[in-house]
Amino acid sequence: MLGKMLFIFANERRYIVATNIKLCFPELSKTEQEQLIKDCFIENGRGLIDTMVGWFRNPKQFQTMLDIKNVEALDNALAKGKGVVLLGAHYTTLDFTANLVSLQIPFAVTYRPHKNALFDALMLRGRLKNTNGVFDRYDIRGTLRHLKKNNIIWYAPDQDYGSNHSVFAPFFGNPAATITAASRLAKFYNSPVLLARHHRNDITGKYEIEFYPFPEDYPGSDDVADAAYMNQQLEKAIRLYPSQYMWTHKRFKTQADGKPASPYIAIKTPVNKMDRQHFNTMIEGSKIIEEQHSKNLTRILHNNALFRILPLSSSKFFEKPPMQLFDTNARLLRLAGVNSITIDNIFEIKSADFIAATYFPLYGESLAKIQHSELPVDQLADFFAKVHQLGFFFTQVKPSKIYYANGEFSIANPEDIKVFPTSICYADRFLNIQSLLNKLELPENQRTQFAEAYMAATGLERVSEFTQLFSKLLFR
Repeated sequence: MLGKMLFIFANERRYIVATNIKLCFPELSKTEQEQLIKDCFIENGRGLIDTMVGWFRNPKQFQTMLDIKNVEALDNALAKGKGVVLLGAHYTTLDFTANLVSLQIPFAVTYRPHKNALFDALMLRGRLKNTNGVFDRYDIRGTLRHLKKNNIIWYAPDQDYGSNHSVFAPFFGNPAATITAASRLAKFYNSPVLLARHHRNDITGKYEIEFYPFPEDYPGSDDVADAAYMNQQLEKAIRLYPSQYMWTHKRFKTQADGKPASPYIAIKTPVNKMDRQHFNTMIEGSKIIEEQHSKNLTRILHNNALFRILPLSSSKFFEKPPMQLFDTNARLLRLAGVNSITIDNIFEIKSADFIAATYFPLYGESLAKIQHSELPVDQLADFFAKVHQLGFFFTQVKPSKIYYANGEFSIANPEDIKVFPTSICYADRFLNIQSLLNKLELPENQRTQFAEAYMAATGLERVSEFTQLFSKLLFR
């Protein structure tokens, strides 16, 4: 029941899980992927209950439910006297199984403190109760001291911690920022490395944990090769019970090409609080590159990021605030396959009547700067046809805000887009195209070329209501 409720109400997490499943299991049909997504939430619900039991109940009451496999591999590793780096992953059975294992095998864990102080305190208390150490992932010295005493350190390298201290290695066939800390830990004392997978076996009613030794020459001298091997072994373990893995994490958030390449497009951009002093420091030395008025302008910062300032509220009744349109429409465009900007962060400035955002610039040349002779008219017509068919209407057509590069167009003014649930009406199409062609000041032959290409792309060449409107575009 808990898992089903999470599936229904946890919209953002459901989107993350669906994105991950689509990326990692392309061989499954759409129906199979949807079932796996539902199963993941059911397992997460069961896992939450297991976690609470593990944190607050005595694990000795459940010790008969544990099934340890290949413990000899762990014993052999400990016999070397160099400590053991035990690589795990974030399965839904994590805390409950760990507490059962701790009754027979002492080990310490590393963890990342939670942003919520109360939850972090509960988690730390639950894990300290049954392990022989809990180390913040930044406490390298404490971790190494524990390892030097021939102890076991459990470490989970399966989350995205950003590009620092990470390399990009395949994970389920997708490039993933993979932290190299596990390899570095093992290298300090030449500690053997093992993989631990743990799952709930509903057939036997047991919680299984199985140990898999890594090759003796692991880690090697190549961080990428080490990360690729580690991810490959994690993938094999996850595939045994895929619904019991925590697909709720944004595993592919960090990409080599930056945030614009992140697959989690629909995630709402975070809003951060900022005081006026910090704001003034951020814009110090910046340059205004576009200004409509003091509360609607764009700056380029010293690191070449773009900084957009917009009013807190719209000047029109029943219209969303400009920043909400800027962010939401940019994501809707990209989700529909139309190139647009990617917003990095939104900032609420204390006591200010405006709001700001940093975003990534678009590449290419704006339409306003392309000569008529070099304008790809047919491609431009196809682009507008696609945008209109998808239900996007330009409330203002600005050639300076439409970019062209490598055969593709991009929209830099998403706040000037109105979104419809279906393709837009003929009259709105006409208004957009008339505005575009007039602002570009295209000659008659290019206007005709655009009209013919647009109608061919949309299949509207036989619709008299539309062709009659379009005939007016040929005359300025």
